[in-house]
Amino acid sequence: MKDAETQVLSPYRWVIVAVSMLAGFIGSYAQFQLPPLAYKLMPALDISASEFAALMGGPLTGSLFICLISGTLADRYGVKNVVTVGLILSVIGCTFRYAATSFWPFFFLTVLAGIASGLLVTNLAKLFGAWFPQQQMGTVMGLFMTSPMLAGFVGTATTALFPSEKSAFIFSGAACFVILIVWLLLARNKPEGAPDLPVLPITRYLREAARSRAIWLAGICAFLVMGAMMTFTSFLPNVLQDFRGISPVQAGFYGSLATLGGVFGSFLGPVVCSRIGYMKPYLIFVSLLGAASAIWSWQLPVGPAIVIALMAAGFLMSAILPLLLSLPMLVREIGPVYAGSAGGIITTLQVFGGIVVPTFIITPLAGLNATLLFGLAAVCYGLILIPALFLPELGARALAAEAKAPVTASTV
Repeated sequence: MKDAETQVLSPYRWVIVAVSMLAGFIGSYAQFQLPPLAYKLMPALDISASEFAALMGGPLTGSLFICLISGTLADRYGVKNVVTVGLILSVIGCTFRYAATSFWPFFFLTVLAGIASGLLVTNLAKLFGAWFPQQQMGTVMGLFMTSPMLAGFVGTATTALFPSEKSAFIFSGAACFVILIVWLLLARNKPEGAPDLPVLPITRYLREAARSRAIWLAGICAFLVMGAMMTFTSFLPNVLQDFRGISPVQAGFYGSLATLGGVFGSFLGPVVCSRIGYMKPYLIFVSLLGAASAIWSWQLPVGPAIVIALMAAGFLMSAILPLLLSLPMLVREIGPVYAGSAGGIITTLQVFGGIVVPTFIITPLAGLNATLLFGLAAVCYGLILIPALFLPELGARALAAEAKAPVTASTV
């Protein structure tokens, strides 16, 4: 048993994390190139605020239709093959957005731009579960999530510095092509010599994953997380520019602070949860704090106070999702065999929230009222506590106790 474990914990696992972080970077970077360009894109494409929200949700829209099946396909054919196809499509989407002159062509290209990231996030639990022990899953998932969060920061902070939208979009396409080559060369589904998982009918993977109550509850939490985050980060630069009277470059900088805080929240959130040892109280407490931060952070005067507040808001609103994405490998009835399909369920609900909540719920209700817009985002994030109450306890202490339980039971 120890030999098998040693074999699985290969040093190459950190290469897998690194190449996965690269693949996860590009979709978020391409997505968050849009907020700093909103003041140009909206008149150029002749679109409304709701339609711009739909463009921001474009990368998620593609994921919505493929996450469920991609998890099942990865269970059958391997994560590397599935993500490779997504990266090829993302190169096309990232590059050719500059040629779009109306809403629908641009929307279609943003869908393509985000496909690779959606496919990867769906199957992260399966991929990392083959390389890392169960107790490290939350931390490793949090480490990965720093990549898309950092990408959001870089995209928001730097896109306004490009001389034109065309140069910004072509740059993202070239970066995506380089990442595709690196992925092809370095990605591996599992350590060399690790046993193959059983090959089952495709419908069996999805059926078994769909039976898990914990997976559906995690998916509802992810729905609310993504809906709140997308609303807050998508409109923050534009709101700051309009209501604070600052330049687009300054608005892009201040708007990027939430995603910068999210970089730290994605990594440190799971670490804090692991130290506490209990996941449910952590989820409830962070959801309430995150809701409060979404209401007041953006209203502070421009200066040091708003810098700290926006980073804190980003930290809190990003500190939950990595834990939710790690759940397939922690839930007893799922494990490595069905992790792809279970991740597909969670990610499908996650991206559904990122599309539906800002585009069809919050933006139509709030209109141009920024206070109501971010207030509704706060309500959305605070509602996480309801499904979190019904999740099984999967914190580090609970998992440690469960690992000892079979030994006790066998002596009875």
